[in-house]
Amino acid sequence: MDLFDLLEQTKAKEEEIKESETTRGDIIRLNSYVGSRMNTDFRIKNKKIVDFDKKEIQLNEKEEKNIDNKNQCVSCEILESEECTEKLLIIDGSSLLSTSYFARLPRQIMFAKTIEEKEQYYDKILQTKDGVYTNGVFGFMQIMISMIREQKPTHIAVCLDSTRMTFRKLIYDDYKGTRKPIEVPLKEQYTLLREMLETIGVKVFISNPSENYENVYEADDFAGSLAKKFQDNIPVILYTKDEDYLQLVDYNTVVWMNTSKASSMAEDCNIDLKSMKLPNNTFEYTVELLKKVKKLAPKQIIDYKSISGDSSDNIPGIKGLGDTTSIPLLQKYDSLEDIYEAIDGLDDKELKEIANDWKNELGIRNPMKKLVEQKDNAFMSKKLATIKTDIELDLKLDDLKLNIDKKKLQEQLDKYEMKSIKLF
Repeated sequence: MDLFDLLEQTKAKEEEIKESETTRGDIIRLNSYVGSRMNTDFRIKNKKIVDFDKKEIQLNEKEEKNIDNKNQCVSCEILESEECTEKLLIIDGSSLLSTSYFARLPRQIMFAKTIEEKEQYYDKILQTKDGVYTNGVFGFMQIMISMIREQKPTHIAVCLDSTRMTFRKLIYDDYKGTRKPIEVPLKEQYTLLREMLETIGVKVFISNPSENYENVYEADDFAGSLAKKFQDNIPVILYTKDEDYLQLVDYNTVVWMNTSKASSMAEDCNIDLKSMKLPNNTFEYTVELLKKVKKLAPKQIIDYKSISGDSSDNIPGIKGLGDTTSIPLLQKYDSLEDIYEAIDGLDDKELKEIANDWKNELGIRNPMKKLVEQKDNAFMSKKLATIKTDIELDLKLDDLKLNIDKKKLQEQLDKYEMKSIKLF
């Protein structure tokens, strides 16, 4: 199929849509469909949309972006750029804060073997004259401001964890049970970061701790709910180093994965990262690139963890089964439910025959005994690995408009002695 065939399909789709009421989401899906087939993203590269009276119209940028020239805020300066198109940047705040914290620790703490030994060197961690730890927040603000300056999002949100005692503890008490306690200098900076962001006008999403855990969510649950709520209206970018987020990749949602392997991954995929203007050490996962790199569709990331588990979150999966088994099975059966539908209720002879078929077709050893014996573990793991996307959030897209108060930002940076951070 060539370009002209695709355009003819597009015209046919327009005629179908013309008869019904059309939403902005319909337009995004249509452009995304053609764009994905042509390896081109019309949502970003073409600010024109097609009206269904066969006329091309240029969106009124001032009206669409609601520019208020009287307000001296970051959004005004960003939106005046000709290259600017609307996009919502959702930052995994817990991931970025912890990464920034550990990246700026003194060597004595990095190589200390016990918490007592680490505590001896806490005074060497970057802090204000008053003893407020700032190394993690410094790195966070430096990267966030750089992304706003270079990648020019028009909307922004930051999602944070408040506790490990979330609703997933009700599913599996040992969830994240292998993690060490959060070090005091890092724990204190969660509060500092939240206060700074809210002071300068960045919306923060975080749960209040609760004794029953029922309505306590993680940062990725808020990120997932925000992405699903607004992706029909605006392209969504999720910035993180947590691969759980890959399940959220969708037709109008990408994941910017912070990883040291970004360059090699881009080379393998024949992608020029410089031309994409991504943050440093960042790889952009789209639906197609996720399939190319991970050999799985976004929804299958959940099923993959259901089988292979996740040691970082202490999700058990099916013990003894890893990538060489889970990925081929999911490529054949699509989901965990489909795998079990194929083997449930079979006798030993029938199971042996299927296992032999798998060996010949998929090249995997017989996993049947583990699959049968650990079925409950697999489905429990799926619940743990699934990011919530339906948290009720009482807000509109305009509530996330980039509207940082530059004066307050400078005051906060001065207050916490971060004067070396370059502003917009």
